[in-house]
Amino acid sequence: MKKNREMFSGLTAWLVSACFFLGCFANKQLLEKISKLGNSHILIYGITLVLFCLAFLVCMWLTGRMKGKQSYSDGNAARQKILFSVLLLSQIPFWIICVANETDQVGSVAGRYGWHTHPLIFGIILFLAELIILTWMYAKISVPGCDGEWIVWLTYVILTVLILYSMYTPNIFGRGEQSDSYHCHAYFNSVYNIYQGMPYTHNVTSIYGHYALFFKIPMKLLHGDFRAFVMMLAMVGALAHVCAFLTLQLLVESRALRIAGALAIAFPILGMRGGYYWQVWPHRIVFPTLLLLYGAVILKKNYRGFISTAGGYLICLLAVLWNTETGIFLAISWAAMYVSRYFSENRVKIEKLLINIAVHVAGIVFSVLGAYGTVNLYNILKHSPVNSLEDFLVPLLSSNYMEGVLHLDMPLYPCAYMAVITLFLMGTSVGLSGWFQEEKKQCWNRELIFLLSVGALGCLVYYINRPAYHNLDCVALPAAILSAYFGQYGLRFIRNKEWKNFGRISSTHVFQAGVGLICTAAVLAMSTGTVLQFAQNSQIKENFHDMEDFEGLAAQVAEMVPGNTPAFGINIPEIYSLLQRRTECFTMDFSDMLVRPDSLKELKDQLEHAEVRGAFTGKSSMKIWKRNDPETYRWFREHYILKDTISFQQEEFQYYIEK
Repeated sequence: MKKNREMFSGLTAWLVSACFFLGCFANKQLLEKISKLGNSHILIYGITLVLFCLAFLVCMWLTGRMKGKQSYSDGNAARQKILFSVLLLSQIPFWIICVANETDQVGSVAGRYGWHTHPLIFGIILFLAELIILTWMYAKISVPGCDGEWIVWLTYVILTVLILYSMYTPNIFGRGEQSDSYHCHAYFNSVYNIYQGMPYTHNVTSIYGHYALFFKIPMKLLHGDFRAFVMMLAMVGALAHVCAFLTLQLLVESRALRIAGALAIAFPILGMRGGYYWQVWPHRIVFPTLLLLYGAVILKKNYRGFISTAGGYLICLLAVLWNTETGIFLAISWAAMYVSRYFSENRVKIEKLLINIAVHVAGIVFSVLGAYGTVNLYNILKHSPVNSLEDFLVPLLSSNYMEGVLHLDMPLYPCAYMAVITLFLMGTSVGLSGWFQEEKKQCWNRELIFLLSVGALGCLVYYINRPAYHNLDCVALPAAILSAYFGQYGLRFIRNKEWKNFGRISSTHVFQAGVGLICTAAVLAMSTGTVLQFAQNSQIKENFHDMEDFEGLAAQVAEMVPGNTPAFGINIPEIYSLLQRRTECFTMDFSDMLVRPDSLKELKDQLEHAEVRGAFTGKSSMKIWKRNDPETYRWFREHYILKDTISFQQEEFQYYIEK
């Protein structure tokens, strides 16, 4: 048992936590009781993660106390073959059901995936052929030294250029293609408010963090132009992918898996979607990849001490400032990595352990309060009152934010998120297993895997909170990196022909090889999707680059609406930025007006005190106003009359004048 204790402990912990997770969501009565305590999705997910860790540690401790050690040979080749076969064959029904239900999930763009747009038999033959060729080449061809390394770096460069091109999509209307103007408005409106010099208040905020502070000076230099803003976002997205590529380079030794892994990393941007998804790309991926690359460098170089540790918490501080939720989880993962490293490298002494934990708790507090202080320093410079901590954490403390129209039930049939959670739980168990090694020593890649997995499980809260399929993108990059890392176990199994000697290897080794082959197949599937679907999505990307319609709309607005006319609503700041105009109305973005409906009272005050008694908006924005604050909406209709309209795509833009 001792020889296979990691495998036994991991499987036991996974089984216990999976039964708890699925049982809670399947039992409607229990789910209702949990909902009364708070957000049921987050509570169940959090307890599941804690339960896994506790079960794993307990099993490792119990198996470690068992007397006697097995020999290197388990002595039962038949049993090993059965384990290997069950592990691989169990994936077939899981992924068939998963793929079959992809297109039915909320927020799915899977209808464009190659395995849905082409005959199934074609996809199966292509995939099997790729897998066979890859494993054959890995087994037969050995490239010495650094020969061929230039191909890997050329792949990174080409992918970075293509990602930058794909993420620069300034035409938010997409010439009839499916666009994301609501999330675009939510994002840009927040930046526009701060660009115009507004302080953060109860109603002038963003539910995604305080990222606008990063854009304030660059936007001033570029006169607030929306096109320039999208280019900056595209550069941030490209930076996130560069960090992911470099982390892959440091962590994965196989050149074949580096190339396949890089293509898999690019899959969400180059293969999955033709446009953009503002809530995730690059908003929720840039700082996780920055911290991961930083961690890879200091762990591999074995940098220790205050400066390297504090550098990580400084990145976490900026991450909290950028996106509060993601930053907090990154700070927790950074602290967890150091505590885990202490257990792996030292015989536990209570005093030193408590000091270690206290230091890193202080680091987490520093990250959060440092970001909070930065926001309030900005407010003070704008002669505005200090924000409360509750306003700073919006909407994390809002218990009902994801209820009602935004609520989605957790899918309980075989689904991709289950595989992703399992992947990161395996990574977590790799870090925890180091606590029980007899020889206390550093293992940098084990600690990096632990950092990656804990951080990704934290960031996955975004998907768990609202399980729309595209929200799973928030952990796509670490999932691809970790899959490529585990994939090495499978390819080594093939190269060394260990499958010929099942009776001479341990069950743990067989399990690692099986998981490695599964991960290799997953990486190969994603990389194939990137290559095939990039060309398929090229027309969509061209539409999002074509600004002719958008600029034509701006020209019509300039002709119809006099200068200095107040404006508000979805996509209005974007249009006004092209005209170098101020909207004179600074409120919560209309996409998220449900979070701060009292912001519409401020809109009413701003219109009352405006120098020009007119207003420019859109029909969809007026519907949002009517729904969220009928009283102020009636005031507007009593004082303003519709003078002219512009029909554009599915929207009607409206120009009102005072009665």
